[in-house]
Amino acid sequence: MRIETRTEGDLLIVTPLDNRIDASAAPDFKGNLHALINDGALRIVLDLTHVEFIDSSGLSVLISILKSLSGKGELMICSICNTVMTLFKLTRMDRIFKIYDTVEDAIKNNGAKP
Repeated sequence: MRIETRTEGDLLIVTPLDNRIDASAAPDFKGNLHALINDGALRIVLDLTHVEFIDSSGLSVLISILKSLSGKGELMICSICNTVMTLFKLTRMDRIFKIYDTVEDAIKNNGAKP
């Protein structure tokens, strides 16, 4: 799965460039995110601007990343389309993740530290 990354202070902003996080993309996506965490990224903003579909494999990756950061970092998700947000609400994932409308909102509300 193709991703772009950039930093804003101590926040790492990760943007998947593919429009699906499904069973075929999930292993690669998970590997990419775990590699970023192993390299020291502890405050991650996941920008889902391009993502139009997530299946149970994709949700599993997000939960895995959240668990990996538990107690030492945080995962924020932003720019979720209506289809994906419906899935988050049906599965109650909207209660588990910090969700923001935009990257800028995530940065503003979580104070990127230099």
